[in-house]
Amino acid sequence: MLSKKSFNAINALVWLGLMQAAGPVSLQKISEAMQVSISSLEQIFSTLKACDLIVSFKGPGGGYATRSPLTSISLWSIAKPFEVEAQSIEKNLDSEKKQVGKLSSESIFEMFQHASERLLSSISLQEALDLCQIVPAESEFKHLAQANRFKLKPVTNSSFPKGPNSVFNWAQF
Repeated sequence: MLSKKSFNAINALVWLGLMQAAGPVSLQKISEAMQVSISSLEQIFSTLKACDLIVSFKGPGGGYATRSPLTSISLWSIAKPFEVEAQSIEKNLDSEKKQVGKLSSESIFEMFQHASERLLSSISLQEALDLCQIVPAESEFKHLAQANRFKLKPVTNSSFPKGPNSVFNWAQF
């Protein structure tokens, strides 16, 4: 099973692949598109940069871009650094629990992990981009069909208090 970091890393590189045609892409743009914090993207991108999957450009107009063509990057090469971390933690915790010769939840998990690894190795980043560019049209249609399906009236704007309602809001005034 993919860790959350692996999932976010794959999504971030898909967004990077979609937007990098116009030049390097900032983490701010990817953060807004994915609705993920910039600090978590910084961790992901520093790991991906250490694995030589992406390159960064500093200065105005800087950002990130993939180091090699999208067709040569597999989804497993993106997820692998984060899965190795998760697997090493799990192996340290579960090394004493394994029983030899029995089908256990750990062995089922390992088989699932190997199957997902083979699948992600067979899909390139370009194929994932092509798939993402087809799927949103269908999901937008479903979203538009369900928007305001109960025919609710819009809520009127209520007046907000002029003063802060919390100690943390004092800095705004």
